[in-house]
Amino acid sequence: MRTNHLDLIAARMEQARWERGISVAELARRVGVDRKRLWRVLNGERAMRADEFVRLCAELGVGLGRFLPGPSRESFRPGHQAFRIHN
Repeated sequence: MRTNHLDLIAARMEQARWERGISVAELARRVGVDRKRLWRVLNGERAMRADEFVRLCAELGVGLGRFLPGPSRESFRPGHQAFRIHN
């Protein structure tokens, strides 16, 4: 079974949040999104917008490379279905 790339991104974002000891409520406040929306994003229930993704990366101090799959990064080329993050 192939892992959904959006689920992978959500899981790695949640791991980064957990590693820094930041609550979902605090992270939501820092990036300016609703706490419930962020919780759904971090649990893979809802796709995040590109601007939310960028703000989360900046707030958590993580680079985009952390969210790319291992050796096969080809599936994350712009325009590819798995690359799209909803606006």
